[in-house]
Amino acid sequence: MNTQPLFNSFLSEKAVSTTAIHSIIIPNGNHQVVIQTDQLMCMEGCGNYTFLYTNDGKRYLVSKTLKSYAAILDEQMFLRVHKSWIINLKYLQEFCEYERSLKLRGGREIAISRRRIREVCEVLTPIVNCA
Repeated sequence: MNTQPLFNSFLSEKAVSTTAIHSIIIPNGNHQVVIQTDQLMCMEGCGNYTFLYTNDGKRYLVSKTLKSYAAILDEQMFLRVHKSWIINLKYLQEFCEYERSLKLRGGREIAISRRRIREVCEVLTPIVNCA
């Protein structure tokens, strides 16, 4: 199994946008936490709240919608695969079009919605073919 992230081959083909944000500041108790966007593995939307999952295994709850994060994140690095999920392509480990599923580093499995499978395949097929 290839343990290299599939995103590395994707970076060489497309230029990363210079207007992308590089960090997100979120409230956590009495202080603020700065999360670098390259450390975000994925985001899970739950109504008007979003769980942010980082590469060090931490989970943060924020009172913002997933849609608001989708609008500000670099679309070359992040992909909305489901109504409730945005993934960071840097942490993508496996992609199965037939089962409509993704696997991220660390073992998290995420389903791809039927409505988004075509868009996801258009983005991920060149990455998988180059890896």
